[in-house]
Amino acid sequence: MINVIYRLSDNGYNKPKFPNATKLHCFKNMLSQFHPNWVHVFVDETNLLPETRQAMIDENNHWWAEYGDQIGAGFGHFEFYTAGSSAASWRHVFDFALNKFRPEEYVYFVEDDYLHLEGARSILTQGLQIADYVSLYDHNDKYIPASQGGNPFIDEDAGEVTKVFRTKDVHWKLTNSTTMTFATTVAQLREDEATWREFTQGSHPNDFSCFLKLRELGRSLITPIPGYSTHCEPRWASPGTDWDVV
Repeated sequence: MINVIYRLSDNGYNKPKFPNATKLHCFKNMLSQFHPNWVHVFVDETNLLPETRQAMIDENNHWWAEYGDQIGAGFGHFEFYTAGSSAASWRHVFDFALNKFRPEEYVYFVEDDYLHLEGARSILTQGLQIADYVSLYDHNDKYIPASQGGNPFIDEDAGEVTKVFRTKDVHWKLTNSTTMTFATTVAQLREDEATWREFTQGSHPNDFSCFLKLRELGRSLITPIPGYSTHCEPRWASPGTDWDVV
């Protein structure tokens, strides 16, 4: 079982997104891949728009009434709270994970502007068997050198020095960083707690530097190639998939 910790907020950054990447569509897409009993939803009420509340609560309640008998009675946890920033939101759910789950349990932190492909749960499970941290997002910055606005660890020929693995259904590569949407075990979070707290102070989590520090500590981070999820910002989307129709 993979415990999904889903963070929803209107307190984010104004970035271009795929037209289909609404709060409700991304949420339903995630639920199509992960059993709702395993999903723990955290809604930050800071600057929460009325239309978001209606879509995520009123419409979602109707959705459960229609499909509840097929997919389960409800969420593992549903909470309104006030965080005020992305980093504060992360600290809240980080503490929740450490206090709620056993060390051997898997947790998958998911932000509210990601899409997943069919089979994402199975692929994520496979990745968790071979690495400390797993992201389904094949971030497009790994194919753009820094001189062109990409990742500083990408060579000028747009290649990342890596190591490739194979599980039952996909290939994986070691990578240097990812976003705050990733999976691991609670035991790994506890072991790396000081690092996570160091890079999630203030208002914005410094995910890039955090994963670089974790790599220095010997932690492995892998992503599938091609990706099974994406952040919904077109410039940085996982390549090889027409995400605006997912």
